[in-house]
Amino acid sequence: MRNPIYHEKLQDIEIRPVELPEVEGPIPDTDSSHPFNAANRQQVPLNLAYYGYVEEEYIVSGYSNVYEYHDVGLYPKIRCENGRYCTRILIRRPVNPEKQSGFALLEVFNYGSPCERAFASWGNCSQYILSRGDVWVGITIKQNAINNLKRYDPQRYEKLGFPNPIPAEKRRRGNTMVGAFEHGTPEDFENGLAYDAISQVAALLKAKVPQNPLCRDRRFGKPARYVLAVGASGCDLSLYAAALQPFATTDGARPCIDGFHIHMTGYPGFISNGETRFDADDDRCKIMTNVPLIWTQTMGDMRGGGIHPSYSYMYRWPDSDLPGRQHRQYEIAGAPLGSIRDHWCFPCAEDISKATGTEYKPKDPLKKDDDMPFDFVLRAALDHLKRWVKDGVPAPKSKYIEMQGEYPDADFVLDEHGNPKGGVRSPYLDVPTKTYTWCDDPCTGGNIVTPFPPEKLKALYPTHDDYVRKVIISTLSMIKDGFLLPEDASKIIFEAMDAPIPE
Repeated sequence: MRNPIYHEKLQDIEIRPVELPEVEGPIPDTDSSHPFNAANRQQVPLNLAYYGYVEEEYIVSGYSNVYEYHDVGLYPKIRCENGRYCTRILIRRPVNPEKQSGFALLEVFNYGSPCERAFASWGNCSQYILSRGDVWVGITIKQNAINNLKRYDPQRYEKLGFPNPIPAEKRRRGNTMVGAFEHGTPEDFENGLAYDAISQVAALLKAKVPQNPLCRDRRFGKPARYVLAVGASGCDLSLYAAALQPFATTDGARPCIDGFHIHMTGYPGFISNGETRFDADDDRCKIMTNVPLIWTQTMGDMRGGGIHPSYSYMYRWPDSDLPGRQHRQYEIAGAPLGSIRDHWCFPCAEDISKATGTEYKPKDPLKKDDDMPFDFVLRAALDHLKRWVKDGVPAPKSKYIEMQGEYPDADFVLDEHGNPKGGVRSPYLDVPTKTYTWCDDPCTGGNIVTPFPPEKLKALYPTHDDYVRKVIISTLSMIKDGFLLPEDASKIIFEAMDAPIPE
């Protein structure tokens, strides 16, 4: 076993091949022990076998650096080498390797309340993923999530952890993020070990080696050709993209990760437990990396305030197609923070209650009148990212949501209906029947939806057919602009046909 190496002086990061992690598994799924977040134990269970897919869980471990970044410069420095970590990955892949698309989506589990889950990509894009033959991989990156896993199944997850390798006398206490050290302290754990673990798992998925879960069948195994990092991870994925992705390669040249789809928050998070938050106007919040990157932002991300004070409008920089600066930011007008539409993929209430130690009462994921659909934009963004990475076809550009005022008091510019102007548009905004806006009240999750009264609907749409016709025109325009896949158009149109528009 290696001894951690603490650096009294800062050390430059070298661009070198990433070491592959050790792999154990697949971990057996029995009547009494099954993966947390298993597809067949979601709030709306999903039978992967129906789609020709299989689900497997693996334990991965290795050695990772601890970095420092806040007071360093454009890129971080190594603070401590050879920290030992152990985490888990959950894989959903086609049973037949020949059906694999060549893409693996590495989703960083969101670790917020009530427990870790994969709503950004899997929750919004699962049918797209399954229909294309993409491999999906979820990875646990936080000690508080591991603590919940250990409570859920102590034997299955006994080995997991991010123990702090930094000598006790050298440790700092800077991270104040809510939940970061639940059931633990900065002296016990080091969440920063997870960043190199992300690189190592990405490299593993591409390697034609027996420990790659995609190559267990040596005759028919098929490693991923491309790995896309995806997720809504409370800024961790943004930090990884900006600070560490340029140094993570499979062979000293080719990147471990070929593209990013980062949903919701954007500014860099904490690279280690001793770090403090970046100031909102720090230029390093403008994420730039060396592979194509797409951000999708909700209204709750843009302005700050309430339960999600990220001020993402401040991190804008012009869309670019230049090598090493391939970037798009999609700000989805009307999109809510904390949508219940993706709760279908949360673990079932029984499993969440067991993991957290408190009774969990789920929201009804089929009750969809409280916010605006926008999952189709995420699927279109993922599709564009794949073509950008594979074929070099740049993703379409979009206008920003219109803002007024200055940080920290910026606000949306609203139209005559009270809806935001600009951004990625949809029929819900351009042929409106409701007002979608945002407030700072954490009890509502920041979302306010106000249906138009009948008299206003009648004034806007003299007949139901008139309303449906306008929705169809708006839907076709959205397809043309590249923010709606043709396969998703019928759902919007059928919904319009059933809308209660007075005759």
